[in-house]
Amino acid sequence: MLTLLDSPVLESPRTSSADGSASAAEHHRTLAAGDVLFREGDARSHVYRVEKGAICLFKERGDGSQVVLEFAFPGDLVGLGYLDSHVSGAQATMETSLSCLPRSALEPTLERSPNIKSRLTAAIEREVAFLKETDERAGRPKPLARIAALFVTLARCNAYEGRDPSVLTDSLSCGVVAGYLDMSVDDLAHWLTELESLSLVEAAPNGLRLKNLDELERLADAAD
Repeated sequence: MLTLLDSPVLESPRTSSADGSASAAEHHRTLAAGDVLFREGDARSHVYRVEKGAICLFKERGDGSQVVLEFAFPGDLVGLGYLDSHVSGAQATMETSLSCLPRSALEPTLERSPNIKSRLTAAIEREVAFLKETDERAGRPKPLARIAALFVTLARCNAYEGRDPSVLTDSLSCGVVAGYLDMSVDDLAHWLTELESLSLVEAAPNGLRLKNLDELERLADAAD
């Protein structure tokens, strides 16, 4: 899991004159230094490729100061992830030009680039951390809701990369999933049995099959 390292506080961001998400017809954007590309909680509709300049990804603290997560430079993609909303903000550190790629049109082959794969992995880790923090702020939703929320996120990840969204491969061991959910392997096994009894999941030769994604999404709503 990534550690959010404290960095010097950024200049107070100025919201761009355009909203945080580009329209389907928009292919390029130019931001001035300090302009915000998107904020935490904004709907995720596009992925942005930095053509010129630099973008800082950040999290806002409760007191309004910021924690720097990483910087994106020409050739890097910003806005990667699988949740429907951004879990961090993005701000131009200098005059920056970006190409806007519709989220739904991003070619799966892009994920085969080592650099993009690394950034995508970092984005997913931030999303998992965000789900954990949301659980804690909400008073820890019921375990079934937390597991369903994670499974729905992983299913979207599969669909986004061109894989079967209903199958979670055995590369996600029980220990890894239990770590994501901050529960013991024994507890996870118990709740997986419960989900199986509800006909929501079943064992598959290469992992776990999600039998009813719609119902899992409804169950996951309890984690919001």
